[in-house]
Amino acid sequence: MLDEAVAIVMAPTDSRNKCGIFRLTTPGGLQLVQKCPLRGFHTHPPTATGQEVYELCGHVYLNPRTKHDVLDLR
Repeated sequence: MLDEAVAIVMAPTDSRNKCGIFRLTTPGGLQLVQKCPLRGFHTHPPTATGQEVYELCGHVYLNPRTKHDVLDLR
């Protein structure tokens, strides 16, 4: 729950967008998710500030030539 944290979301069945990088809006989305007691996938009500919960990280560049490994630590 850090302001600097991002989420990389993969959608292999979505032909329009295979991947997206998002972050919680500050302060609205961050405060809302920090107070949420639920686990797993679920929707959230509107934020107290009227902001969206998430915003696209448009400043992040994805280099298709970069090699990487994905490690699931769940």
